[in-house]
Amino acid sequence: MVMNQMVNTVHLTKDYKKNRGIFDMNLQIKQGEVVGIVGKNGAGKTTTMRTLMGFIHPTDGYSEIRGLNSWSQASKTKRMIGYVPGEIAFPDTKSGETFLNNQLKLLRASKDTYVNDLIQRFKIDLTADIKRMSKGMKQKTALVCAFMTKAPLLLLDEPTTGLDPVMRDAFIDLVLKVKANGTTVFLSSHMFNELERTCDRILFLKDGKVIDVVDQNKFETIHSFQKVKIQTSTSEGFQKILTSFSETSHVNSENHEITVLISNTKVATLLVLLQDIEIDDISFDTQTLDNYFEKELQVK
Repeated sequence: MVMNQMVNTVHLTKDYKKNRGIFDMNLQIKQGEVVGIVGKNGAGKTTTMRTLMGFIHPTDGYSEIRGLNSWSQASKTKRMIGYVPGEIAFPDTKSGETFLNNQLKLLRASKDTYVNDLIQRFKIDLTADIKRMSKGMKQKTALVCAFMTKAPLLLLDEPTTGLDPVMRDAFIDLVLKVKANGTTVFLSSHMFNELERTCDRILFLKDGKVIDVVDQNKFETIHSFQKVKIQTSTSEGFQKILTSFSETSHVNSENHEITVLISNTKVATLLVLLQDIEIDDISFDTQTLDNYFEKELQVK
């Protein structure tokens, strides 16, 4: 085991056949890192999380939490993990408060200042019948349960599903807070904004395989490009732009619309070209992670 290594997977594979599952995943996450995993539905995000939790036996390879095998030593590894599953299902308890108190008993802990802060942060009504809670309230309760473990590792599968933008911001702030205290976080999400704001690295998963990894250097490269949407008045102007720029993300010849991707250093070149073209509309947007991900899926 490498010093300070929290998660380690070696050729980790769970093959459900028909190209479903995860395949040959080699992943190392150090203590205090926040790592995200993103991909379309069915890409293998939940399978990865459940394998690390020791719920699924790998077809091949293995995964470790602090050097302990996630499957054969699951009773030990689970003690080091705070977990939010992709689908929330609570036991039949009278209220959210009863459920949280039961969880605290299992942790041999009490409702201290930290737990109360979590409850206030997510604005949970603990008096509500847990079976009648909204999707968002159940999600917030699950988050409190995961974070109140004070576990060194948090595995969060789509943790902000059902949350409003204010609560998503509260979640992001909390992740950054526990990261500063040395907690390791591995989360899956469809919300690129929260991944960009919290993660040191992001894994792009397609058909169960990691096809790309975005680190801080690549973040900077991604943001150094502009998406420029242009609508010309004539087909001649449209064709001139089309032949001048090789990388396009949207082309509509009927409406003379084209979106080109160019580096910040080439914006001036584009503006010079446009001086001789009659433009109906133009807009500039910095390339974001979701733009990049969409492009990568098309290429690979």
